Amino acid sequence: MSDVTVQLPPGCKGLDCKDGTRYTASKAGGFVKVDERHARAINQGQYGQQNLMSAKGQQSFGTKKGQLCEPCGRLWNAWNKTCPKCGEETVTV
Repeated sequence: MSDVTVQLPPGCKGLDCKDGTRYTASKAGGFVKVDERHARAINQGQYGQQNLMSAKGQQSFGTKKGQLCEPCGRLWNAWNKTCPKCGEETVTV
């Protein structure tokens, strides 16, 4: 069984499950890793249905290319044709 990451709502520092399992974050509004069975219960329960919490795991994506701003020396996302910081045109890398 793998763990699923859940971001807690602001002010919340942990979860108490019906079976007695407790999950505690390091700070309020932080993250906890829960078992898949608890993740299903969160998503099907009141908090999941109201989008207060989601136990669907973290999602991210990336691109192979980026856009470099030569004046700033910063690599931006592939869709940034101009630098969000200084406004100069970027080059594909």
